[in-house]
Amino acid sequence: MNTMQKGFTLIELMIVVAIIGILAAIAIPAYQDYITRSQVSEAVTLGGGLKAPLAEYGADKNEWPDLVGPTATPVAGELNATLVGKYSQVISTTGADIGTYPDGVLEIEMTTGKASTAGSNLLQFTTADGGSSWACGNTKTDTMAAAATGTTIDAKYLPNACKP
Repeated sequence: MNTMQKGFTLIELMIVVAIIGILAAIAIPAYQDYITRSQVSEAVTLGGGLKAPLAEYGADKNEWPDLVGPTATPVAGELNATLVGKYSQVISTTGADIGTYPDGVLEIEMTTGKASTAGSNLLQFTTADGGSSWACGNTKTDTMAAAATGTTIDAKYLPNACKP
């Protein structure tokens, strides 16, 4: 009697399951880091969008403005800005928070996501020349004597321009 084998053996199925498990063990943490980096990029975008308007205002008025939401009507000394995103918010909203012109620090806080853990959720943009050049994260510009150290977000989540 001649019989044909149909289907897979148990050992073949177990090998496939083991391979899938190994791939998942590698891929899931890498994917979570990728998601966190994309959430931090929102904070970089919020801060980056404020650099030019702050520099222009500072050059005109010789001081930093107070930042108000985009729906508010600004009065003297105020500047409209997007202050809140899905994962982050700008916390340097008054001229005094930013600093004494021409030195300034713009702080963005991660509010949700993996990069928002207590004590390691702050991204800073710093300038020492009235906003002509800004340093992101723990980097420095040509006009700064030393690199800023206020960014507390883990360096692996920061874009390359913000890494020390």
